[in-house]
Amino acid sequence: APSTRPCDGRAKRGRSSADGLRGALACLGASPLQGSLCFGAAPAKRWSSSRVSIARSQAPAGKVSVGGVIVPLRAPVGSQHARPEMSPVGFLERLPNALLPALRWLAQKDALGQDALLLSSPAERARARLLALAYAELVNADLEYLAVSADTTEADLKQRRELQPGGNVGFSDSPPVRAALGGGILLLDGLERAERNVLPTLNNLLENREMSLDDGRFLMDGRRFDEIVASSEIA
Repeated sequence: APSTRPCDGRAKRGRSSADGLRGALACLGASPLQGSLCFGAAPAKRWSSSRVSIARSQAPAGKVSVGGVIVPLRAPVGSQHARPEMSPVGFLERLPNALLPALRWLAQKDALGQDALLLSSPAERARARLLALAYAELVNADLEYLAVSADTTEADLKQRRELQPGGNVGFSDSPPVRAALGGGILLLDGLERAERNVLPTLNNLLENREMSLDDGRFLMDGRRFDEIVASSEIA
């Protein structure tokens, strides 16, 4: 199986064409993108999958340990999800042992409250997607998926006007909005295909955790909102 390695931003920009890393798949956490994992590139060091073990706590507020990296479960084991169809099942058991170190890397990013970016060649895109789905299953999180293409518009990232039951016209939330409101994991598949007209919206989502919605709502980072409320109370 192709090896994996962590790489910084310079490696992403400088080596993408040479290594054929033409695919980008982002698995969003709680902070701006600060790290990436390359599939199919020359390894900086060899990983030993035998050293990576997975252990899950059965306590009400459970946690999971991936190779010594401990992250909290998004929901207790056995709890009923509000949207069961958005909870990945069966992907973790299909994950090859060679990708267990990459799973540990995702756990590290999650523990630090950072986003994760997976870079891959077209042939490795399915494995990168499997890794993201397996991690969502591991931490018992709902996952929202958005395939980014040249036809993706701002409405695909925010809201669409749709005909609702009863004949009324209303706004339907997109996967990024549902993930933000529900606290799930957002999987953006094919970031390299995004057109320039949607880049400002994507950048604002990834860097600032902000989004202005067509129905009048404004999404922002919960921690920043708490800071604004605290400062207004002091004033």
